Amino acid sequence: MSAPSDGSACLLCRGPQVRRYRLGMRWLAYCRACQLGQLTPLPDEEELATLYASSQYFSGTDRVGYADYASDAPQFARTFRTKVQTLLRYGPVHDLMEIGCGPGYFLHQALAAGVPRAVGVDRNRWAVNEARQSGLEVYLGSLEAVPRERTFDAAVMLDLLEHITQPVAFLADVRARLRPEGRILITTPNIRSLLARGSGRRWVSIKVPEHVYYYSPRSIRRLLESAGFAVLSVRGAGQYVTVAFLLSRLHRLAPRLTGVLRVGAHTLGLAQRVLFVTNGSIDVVARARPATSAGGFARTALPGASGAGDDRIPR
Repeated sequence: MSAPSDGSACLLCRGPQVRRYRLGMRWLAYCRACQLGQLTPLPDEEELATLYASSQYFSGTDRVGYADYASDAPQFARTFRTKVQTLLRYGPVHDLMEIGCGPGYFLHQALAAGVPRAVGVDRNRWAVNEARQSGLEVYLGSLEAVPRERTFDAAVMLDLLEHITQPVAFLADVRARLRPEGRILITTPNIRSLLARGSGRRWVSIKVPEHVYYYSPRSIRRLLESAGFAVLSVRGAGQYVTVAFLLSRLHRLAPRLTGVLRVGAHTLGLAQRVLFVTNGSIDVVARARPATSAGGFARTALPGASGAGDDRIPR
């Protein structure tokens, strides 16, 4: 199943990784102990910055970025409405920041749900311009582009963490922007999902070079706890999609079958029918733990969740 280790160490436990899949000039390495996948070698920041700033990132192919993000806006809105409710289950939010907000569809849903203030930041100029034209407060760049004096009750990262080459330092920066007991909401591909395991190297979430880490319920817990967060819930994620979108994603796994299904969907007028489907990702909610005088993080009882967290998917 895997090639021998190339000597690279797991981000979380520093133990050995095995090479699972060859991906062009890179490998997807995997730590069996932490259930963490890593692209190796990691891309440099210049390569990623060029990718995210591209005018084609939101309207290219789904091998990198998104095929046509704007055309799926109604489905994104419905999906993001459910994610806002996931966050609000653990209490009200007055100030929210979304990192990697794209054209702002989640921010609009947060405001519509009663969040008084919601701001975003994104590295893509087209997305930022689209968000600003719709009346949103959005900054161009990375997290540091948001004024340092701004603090938030919640930070949202949807399909973002898998892009971050230094997630421990990044989460520390996010935590520094949160008020006491502030929450985070993360959606990220689950390398232990049935979809991932059944698809192998053809898993739709394997995107080179933009996806650099592939988390599981076990590894996301370990990462967040090391960064000073207490995990409140880990659940399998889903999204609203059209039949046409779903078949485009399945094409990589079964091109002949999806070709037949596309003809049938078009003939029956079902191509634009909207479905809610599981997508091989996880939704994670966590709360910042207070720092202790010794420099660590206190472990506190968490309202709204048991001590073990709310897990609804196999680990």
